[in-house]
Amino acid sequence: MYGKNIMYKISFADNLGINIKMGKSPFLIINFFLYLCLILMGCSKTDNSSSKKTGNTYPSNTKTCDTYESENYTCFEKLDPKGFPEYYLIPPTNDFVLVVSNETYALWTADISSGDTGFYTDRQRLAKNLYTIIEDNFDFLIAVNQYDYESDLNPTARAGYSGKNAAVRNIVSGIGLSTSYNFTSSYGSSGRLGSFIHMPAHYLVSNGPMLHEMMHQWGNSFFKYDSGHWGLSGVGGGQLGGFEPSTLMTSDNLTSGAYALTTGKFRAASSKFSSSFGTFANGGNSIPYSNFEKWLMGLIPASDVPNFKIPITSGDTYSTLGADGLITADNITEISLTDILSNPSNYDNNTIPKEYRISSASNIGPRNPDYNTSRKKFRALVVLITNNTLMERYESSTKTLDAFQSSIAKFALNSGDNSSTYIAKKWQPVPAGAVAETLGDGKEYIKIPDSNYNFWEATGGLATLQIDNLSGSIKSDLISRFVSKGDHSDRINIETKKISHNIVNDPFDDPLFFNPFNN
Repeated sequence: MYGKNIMYKISFADNLGINIKMGKSPFLIINFFLYLCLILMGCSKTDNSSSKKTGNTYPSNTKTCDTYESENYTCFEKLDPKGFPEYYLIPPTNDFVLVVSNETYALWTADISSGDTGFYTDRQRLAKNLYTIIEDNFDFLIAVNQYDYESDLNPTARAGYSGKNAAVRNIVSGIGLSTSYNFTSSYGSSGRLGSFIHMPAHYLVSNGPMLHEMMHQWGNSFFKYDSGHWGLSGVGGGQLGGFEPSTLMTSDNLTSGAYALTTGKFRAASSKFSSSFGTFANGGNSIPYSNFEKWLMGLIPASDVPNFKIPITSGDTYSTLGADGLITADNITEISLTDILSNPSNYDNNTIPKEYRISSASNIGPRNPDYNTSRKKFRALVVLITNNTLMERYESSTKTLDAFQSSIAKFALNSGDNSSTYIAKKWQPVPAGAVAETLGDGKEYIKIPDSNYNFWEATGGLATLQIDNLSGSIKSDLISRFVSKGDHSDRINIETKKISHNIVNDPFDDPLFFNPFNN
């Protein structure tokens, strides 16, 4: 799934009604009038009526808001894309929203080969419904599908991606993005929402590509080459691909053994522990943000970003990436971020190699706001889309909901768990302070100090992500309907952000589940 690197940022045109699909999917134009009808049918209501329209082809929900509130949920009734009741539930943990609707779940888990799915046609309706309940306090709106263990539906294959980010608004200049686009009103936001992210299944939050999709809020619109990701370049080896420049090996320093290099051949990796890298991504949440990515996010100054090392190939062709980080290129060019920011016009013309031409001199320069004044505390509204059957299937539903709640709680912790693991030693030198160990299979491995990063860890502790205390964001005229949740410190201590010993681990929460470089 993740190893195929099918993760893309939605272009600005997508927000204007043009459905852009990457990879094998063709370019399609959404039927504008049908889209308007879907939006109009999604107009919300806030009463607890249990009335239902006839003709629903899905099993009807026997529950109402009264029923859900008796189960200790806070419930708001809205309308789904076809005008049937749709329930928005805030569970006792107070850190995500459950959207219960057969129609909505079917749309958001539909097979993309049969037509546009919920991400393309329904995200703005869903967001508008949410903003009738909650205040405009969120930087990210993250929609996730509940995984059905009994049917074993493959939501990632059906969606055609592991995660997708729709750009909503950018307020940062200098990082390659235009500051002229603002689609917040189309989502019901008054101006704060930056991205709408969709993850096809709940376990993708803890394993990735959650960090990757969030990074698309800031990158990559910096370089023209391989727009959207870092491609085959040494800009840091972060969440959007590329390699860590300090790992680059040449025919001068890798001269013997099975991985020896000759002229025109190089090897590089996503980190000093690894032996390979990807052009789109680097293994789910198993790698932190690079320094270049941290600069884009506004967390560090440009002077803290190491020089880029860019493989160059003459003519119209580009360098190629082979197994075990093997790069075939004519040469490697080293450039600095500070020089690009000081002289952007020098990097926006046809006289320089195509591999490091920037997207636009007018959109690149010193970051504004800079790292001293940029936002460091982010908020995400997390939404789990489910259906009536899953909600009424007690054991498997509880299993999934607990696993999901555990995943998002861990992802938003302001501390780390240092989930170490081993990676095969190939050509990469043993990093300082580490040792190569021979394990039971007789092969050498290097111990990675952390292999599953949450947001705080990935930023090096420089930024935080808040998902909890949703009751504090309910609109003032609706707050009286919030159900008192009591003490749930046995599951999550919201105040101290510490996970208790009996938290339910996601069955897919394997540190190397999405690591394409573990052999």
